[in-house]
Amino acid sequence: MRILFWLIALFGLAVGLAMFARLNTGYALLFFPPWRMELSLNAFVLLFALLVLGGYGLVKLVDWLLAMPRNVRRYKAAKRVNDARRYRREAITALIEGRYHKSVRAIKVARDAEDEREMQLIDTLIAARAAHFGRDFDARDQYIEQARVACGGRSLALDMLEAEMMYEQYRNREALVALQRVYAQSPKLTAALKLELKIRQQDNHPARVIELTDMLEKSDALDPSHAARIRNQARLNQLKLDPMDASELERWWHGLRKDEKLLPKLAAAAARQFIRAGVGERAESILVDALEANWDVAPLETYGELGRLGVKGDAVKRLARAEDWLRHHPNDHQLLLALGRMCRDAALWGKARNYLEASVAVAATPVAHAELGQLLEQLDERETAEEHYRASLGLALDLLEKRT
Repeated sequence: MRILFWLIALFGLAVGLAMFARLNTGYALLFFPPWRMELSLNAFVLLFALLVLGGYGLVKLVDWLLAMPRNVRRYKAAKRVNDARRYRREAITALIEGRYHKSVRAIKVARDAEDEREMQLIDTLIAARAAHFGRDFDARDQYIEQARVACGGRSLALDMLEAEMMYEQYRNREALVALQRVYAQSPKLTAALKLELKIRQQDNHPARVIELTDMLEKSDALDPSHAARIRNQARLNQLKLDPMDASELERWWHGLRKDEKLLPKLAAAAARQFIRAGVGERAESILVDALEANWDVAPLETYGELGRLGVKGDAVKRLARAEDWLRHHPNDHQLLLALGRMCRDAALWGKARNYLEASVAVAATPVAHAELGQLLEQLDERETAEEHYRASLGLALDLLEKRT
């Protein structure tokens, strides 16, 4: 529609000019002493138009010639920018594809073609990452130094990248140094906290692991269930790494959250530490609370060994509590095994035998067969005891083969 409008306008203008030229009878007199020139008005208008257009063209030509050096510089700069973008795109694509050496070559060309300092720094960081993935660690270190010089020694991106690469190379101490520089610029950077959490887990620093886990969970950077698993393992490591006396252990236990105290493995490990510290009654209450909240084999096994571990207390009440649990868990072979151990420790040979045989009947395990064999050996039934010993050994070997 627009083209049709312009065509109509042009045709109208042409018709108007033709009519003007045909009907116009005027003339123009040009006087340049001592010369006089008389022209028709049509010729004068045409000549004037040609002079104006020629002058405009001459001015544009001069302007173009004067601007040529500037335009050449601008063209070269635009070409360098386009080249830098193209090679940077190739480098990033090659990095994602896993073609690390090609990525390094492409990003070097992009960096050389780039004029902007910030983009040169980014190109250097990409080159360092690609060289690291390509296991060219000397080149990577050179790029890191070049980037440090380019940014004046202060760059969050550089420090975070260096920390990640040092961690991936199992140089945890240097990674932690880089993370300290990151924290100086961004104290609560989630990526840095997660990276330090991995390092602290590897280096087995449970106190710091718990602190980092709490921080990440509060910021919704860790799923609560995942955070609970990490925290539970850290608590277990605390018990293994830091032997505590009774008072220290009590303070540590009171510092746990309510839900942590009911975790089966943690409760069993804490109970054993309380037993070691000579506070067997505390250990028993911990196990009972954990079992009544979350039925699990770890506290149940420790509960069944309280007598063997030298925990004083009412053994009859302890046995009665376990037999009450049996009403709710009648086919739990681990509970039957625990009851068999407790009866054997209390010299209730008949009940011990019944419980151990029931445990083997529900689920034959190497431990149950071995316990039953030891009991039968005490009762001078050596042949039957040897059968259970052989069964225990066979099951143990089968389990070992499956694991290997």
